[in-house]
Amino acid sequence: MSQESIIPPNRLKRNLLAGHLQVGMFVAEFRQPSVMQILANAGFDFALIDNEHGGFGIETIGDLSRAAVLMGITPLVRVPDIAYPYIAQTLDVGAQGLMIPRVTNAEQVRSVVQQMRYPPLGERGSALERGFTRFRRAPVQEVLDSVHRETMLVIQIETRQALENLDEILAVPGVDVALIGPNDLGIALGVPGQLEAPVLVEAIEKTISTCQQRLVCPAIAMGDPRLAVAWARRGMRMILAGSEIALMMRAGQEVLTAIQDGVAHGN
Repeated sequence: MSQESIIPPNRLKRNLLAGHLQVGMFVAEFRQPSVMQILANAGFDFALIDNEHGGFGIETIGDLSRAAVLMGITPLVRVPDIAYPYIAQTLDVGAQGLMIPRVTNAEQVRSVVQQMRYPPLGERGSALERGFTRFRRAPVQEVLDSVHRETMLVIQIETRQALENLDEILAVPGVDVALIGPNDLGIALGVPGQLEAPVLVEAIEKTISTCQQRLVCPAIAMGDPRLAVAWARRGMRMILAGSEIALMMRAGQEVLTAIQDGVAHGN
């Protein structure tokens, strides 16, 4: 078998390397794999399955990840902690990348990279015929090489310590994306909920600049479309544009308002 026949290509990683803006959504609550088809139909590039603040079990993470791959949308998973079972098992069931929250220093990132990679580059154990291989088997070295090529690592920048250690963190080999979490970072900087506060804007600009120097993709979680566009124009290449919950709420409110206004005003 060819490499791509057993390990699916990571479209998100390839598109980012090609310089294309990529937009995705958190999946934090909906457990039906069909949510991935809906996001793909809407045109999103990736889905971030939230296992930090979401309530998903590993079986659901596997179902959602494999459905996303089948629909042509890249599945990433935010793990709840830096621990081998969360990292290895999440990748084994089919995630094409991980997002690591609450990072404070480069040593944490080096530990994650070690747990994601197979020997001699790391310490991940090998199991074939699992979700990430689409339950197929191929020569072991072919699988290892393909996994190393197609798997992504996203580091969240959401703490004061991460900002202070930013250059060292992004210098760790294996980091593909640095994603600003403006909600938590704003809280850490003393400006909770103030997405345009100067101290937060300065931190985001610092992250973009350091990413460009280190050849790491800068990204941001931004549910406000106006601010998402503004940051994309200033260098962000990957936008996490809210959650499936927010999408449903916003669409529902728009429909309800349109009906109520139409009835009230005779339109």
